[in-house]
Amino acid sequence: MSLPDPSMSDLTQPTPSAPKSLPPRLPIRQLAAEVAERIAAGEVIERPVSVVKELVENALDAGAHEIRVEIRDGGLRLIRVSDNGQGIPEEDLERACARHSTSKIGRVEDLEQLHTLGFRGEALASIAAVSELTLLSRPIESEESGLEEPAAWITVRGGELVQRGHRARPHGTTVTVRELFYNVPARLKFMRSARSEAGQILQLLYRYAAGYPAVRFNLSVEEQPLLQTSGSGELATALAELYRLPLAELLIPVEVEDEPGIRIFGYVGNRVLAQPNRQHVMLFINGRPVQARALQEALEAGYRPLLAKGRHPLLVLHLQLPASEVDANVHPAKTEVRLKRERELATLLTQSVRAVLERSPVLPAESTWPGPASVYQPRLPGPRRRGLRVLEESERYGGRSGLPTPAEVLAALRPLAQLQQAVILAEAPDGSLYLIDQHRAHERILYEHLRSRAAGAGSEGAENLAAHLLLEPVVLELKGWQAELLEQRLPILASLGLDCEHFGGRSFLVRSVPEGIGDSEQLVAHLRELVEIALEESGDWKDRLLIGLACRSALRRGRTLSQGEQQDLLLRLAQTSAPAVCPHGSPVLLHYSRAFLSEKFEW
Repeated sequence: MSLPDPSMSDLTQPTPSAPKSLPPRLPIRQLAAEVAERIAAGEVIERPVSVVKELVENALDAGAHEIRVEIRDGGLRLIRVSDNGQGIPEEDLERACARHSTSKIGRVEDLEQLHTLGFRGEALASIAAVSELTLLSRPIESEESGLEEPAAWITVRGGELVQRGHRARPHGTTVTVRELFYNVPARLKFMRSARSEAGQILQLLYRYAAGYPAVRFNLSVEEQPLLQTSGSGELATALAELYRLPLAELLIPVEVEDEPGIRIFGYVGNRVLAQPNRQHVMLFINGRPVQARALQEALEAGYRPLLAKGRHPLLVLHLQLPASEVDANVHPAKTEVRLKRERELATLLTQSVRAVLERSPVLPAESTWPGPASVYQPRLPGPRRRGLRVLEESERYGGRSGLPTPAEVLAALRPLAQLQQAVILAEAPDGSLYLIDQHRAHERILYEHLRSRAAGAGSEGAENLAAHLLLEPVVLELKGWQAELLEQRLPILASLGLDCEHFGGRSFLVRSVPEGIGDSEQLVAHLRELVEIALEESGDWKDRLLIGLACRSALRRGRTLSQGEQQDLLLRLAQTSAPAVCPHGSPVLLHYSRAFLSEKFEW
């Protein structure tokens, strides 16, 4: 039997039918200017806060020392940003509203040495494409020459110049944006409420006021003043004005110079100011507010172990770098950057934040911050906040670098009494009082003891932690998958002093616990919980196990301590690296300063 000829077989196969109709071929052509402007506006101007951001950055780049922002109807009806910067000459007004027009760069090489917030030359053109924009400006040169020259203005609507003229005003620029998104109904439909949009603008102004403390910022919403800073030039003063905080109590300075050209400075708020969101965590690189993911994660790695779960600090840090090491030309919003030494800088940020929070005690009073939730209040909150007072004299604003560290204070504390068999009341040499949670203090001591001994345990050639043999082994019955995982982790647990062995089936015997961790018999009742921690799939399960061991063997509340035991506990706490916080992130120390006592008793 002969095989069929493949070529003949192919000829007999039915060919697929051609499409009945094809779309008409369109020629490739350059987009019209108005179409390109509308596309660019969609990238740069997403909502009213985007407009305010671009205009405020232009004002800062122009050297303004005072910036006023007015908004109505959440910014959709009116946004007006006025500044006292160097202004724009009349012949450049129309050019300033054209795409890709800027005075900040001229060559490709300039992108590697950026010293301004803006550089793309798209902001005014993008805003004018989706609104009615009036640009009024008077250059500072006209005042220096002594000539009485009026300011010039133009109005651009939908990208088209519709009007021009002259008007009196001091040097600087005023940009008025009306009817935002009037010609983009789809974008307008998805805008949030006026209150929500105004809240975002308020939060943006908080950020720039913290980034530029030498600039006076004013914000009015529906003709009501909501934000005002003095422009003193001191970051601590600016934060006091923004958040109504007594600086000597609640703000801790950060100052790090790693090498020439790299500097970190700013403030970390006391734990009492911790919030359930990250909106008060601010990072600036060469004055630019950024959202670099790696650096944000580095900041969180610094404070996460030292704050309660789900809490975030007031944190304002400025990072100064050589301009050649920062690439800001990543996204139209200019908030993302690429860094030449990102990993090194991330490590430095983590260490800087952790070093501050590890040793800062908690203050006795809580503070409520003015923020986006209070957008429509008739006036800013007064300077008194639940017993905390804003210091009036500007010279009193500043860091506390001259004060002793908590470790030094703890070593000098004199125990006075044990309160409710849970808290030690102690007096410092300066007359201030401390409350120390005895359980959390002992927990911190035990955790650092275990962590230091476990650092090299389990590695080749290293000794395991010493184990305390239980009088009676504890039998644990596990589920099938738990038994398999525990079988794999038995050597690691043994290196930590927690000796387990397979007892047949899904049963295991726990024969010992780490030695020198407190009440080992107290720990027996919690062995099942500890083994369940050891079975977690998280990458930090070993550290969490050490925390569990320390917590469940530490001094219980309700135990009476002698004067000597109280003193010994304080001395041992003073030797830890983070005496102010327990391993779970809860406070150990509560500080009543002498100034606080004087205020409360009106001495």
